[in-house]
Amino acid sequence: MPLLLILAIIFFLAFLKSPQGKGWTGELCVKFVIGRTKPDVRYVINDLKLRVSDDKTSQIDHILINERGVFVIETKNYSGRIYGQENQLEWTQVLNYGRVKNKMYNPLKQNKTHVYYVSNLLKEKTPITPAVVFVQGNTEFINASGVYTLSQFRRLIKSGHRELTVSQMKEIYNTLMSANDSSITRGEHIQNIHTVTSNVSNNICPRCGKKLIERNSKNGNFMGCEGFPNCRFTKKL
Repeated sequence: MPLLLILAIIFFLAFLKSPQGKGWTGELCVKFVIGRTKPDVRYVINDLKLRVSDDKTSQIDHILINERGVFVIETKNYSGRIYGQENQLEWTQVLNYGRVKNKMYNPLKQNKTHVYYVSNLLKEKTPITPAVVFVQGNTEFINASGVYTLSQFRRLIKSGHRELTVSQMKEIYNTLMSANDSSITRGEHIQNIHTVTSNVSNNICPRCGKKLIERNSKNGNFMGCEGFPNCRFTKKL
């Protein structure tokens, strides 16, 4: 076997083990489930990049538009056990029999922000379903709605009643594609993620940029966006 081919295989295997490689593999699995664009039947957008403001970007893994509505999809390819609840700001990944614990930003909140941006782009009220897909199926310890294994997600996109006409599907697709900004680099987007995390820590809403203020409910006090009801971002105290 030629040396260059051997090196290419080694680098590819190393890539698959990296965070970027795992993300790529996970997105590939979801791409297989949702398929490609088939005019008048479904429209698919992978890796939609939006420039929300001069200093804010958003990257959405997948969007599926079919007769049942718009599906905004966040893909996660984490191994180990994942512990999380719907309103927690951070979830926990547990590896190596509990000896390694990693924190992650709640992917439900991350995806709800994506939905917020998508809904702002669409003029008419559109049925939007957020879906966080854990490719490895490790959702057993997640107590939240809107989280799916691949098989559950496959059933989700095929269930329900007709919500959109063919012309509406086309219009939504064209609107989102016209907002796609391919000039946004990975480095720029990663920097934006760090900025969003910092903003949340400083009680600034990551969706609309307004202040997070203390509110109360029957379940106790929490931090909520002052832009409510237009923005419904919340954070536990």
